[in-house]
Amino acid sequence: MSSSRRRRLSAATTAVATVLALGACSRGFDAQTNQIYQPGVGANHRGEIDVLNTLFVSNANTTATLSASIVNNTGSSQTLSSVTVSTLNDEPLKVRAAKSPLQLPQDRQATAGGASDAGGFVVTGGAIAGQYVKVTLMFSDAGPVTIKAPVVARTPEYDSVSGGEPASPTPIAGSAVKGSQGSGG
Repeated sequence: MSSSRRRRLSAATTAVATVLALGACSRGFDAQTNQIYQPGVGANHRGEIDVLNTLFVSNANTTATLSASIVNNTGSSQTLSSVTVSTLNDEPLKVRAAKSPLQLPQDRQATAGGASDAGGFVVTGGAIAGQYVKVTLMFSDAGPVTIKAPVVARTPEYDSVSGGEPASPTPIAGSAVKGSQGSGG
């Protein structure tokens, strides 16, 4: 066999082996190209306090509820004491505060906007689904965090986010309302 023929055969063998090796990288049912990709919707801020997946969920009553995971990395307990919100053009939006400050134990995650958050922080108007707002979170002993967060439409995915309604007393089952009893007695 001549040397040029051996070189051609060697090059062809190398090319076939390379194609087979690279083609095998994406084979199988668990290949990355077969995985569902679900990007995070909310905005993130990393620092002495991490504010993750920050977004506002629009409510039926034209309000929007803040939803965020907050991790306190400061070394001491903090509270989320207040929130201010504005449009991207710096027009302030009214915010109804939570019933009590959100407690942030050190090195632990807390969730703003959950059903257990006493209603959470709610923008009372002007936060429209599909737009972004600028939100500043103020903490007891840490610096403020400002982040641009999306406003999303309420879908079943956000059922765990407070609906934004102010807490109202619920009637006790079986209690009679004045004037609701019949005339018999």
